[in-house]
Amino acid sequence: MFKFHIIFILVMFHVIVLAADNGSDSTTVSDSLNSQIRIYDVFGMDCPGCHGGMEKLVNKIQGVKKSEANWEKQELKIWVDPAKGVKDEAIFDAIERANLSSGDRIK
Repeated sequence: MFKFHIIFILVMFHVIVLAADNGSDSTTVSDSLNSQIRIYDVFGMDCPGCHGGMEKLVNKIQGVKKSEANWEKQELKIWVDPAKGVKDEAIFDAIERANLSSGDRIK
């Protein structure tokens, strides 16, 4: 009976993980097809927790679909809706409001 419970738990865990993965893949693919990717230098991120506030501020900008900061590379990657006309100045402003220093737009 004990083996049955372990096998059941493992199977259910696997089903949950697969369901979560399938949902995120389709969203990512559709978002990337309709988005422009921009990359910016950002200085002052010292740890993984530093960039959370900046991502929230950047994500509030109209036309920004998603943002991901990388503190090791000192970069911010943003997916924007090309039809919305997101200006670099808005991104730089959000970075500075997060008490970080903006650099150049790389891409």
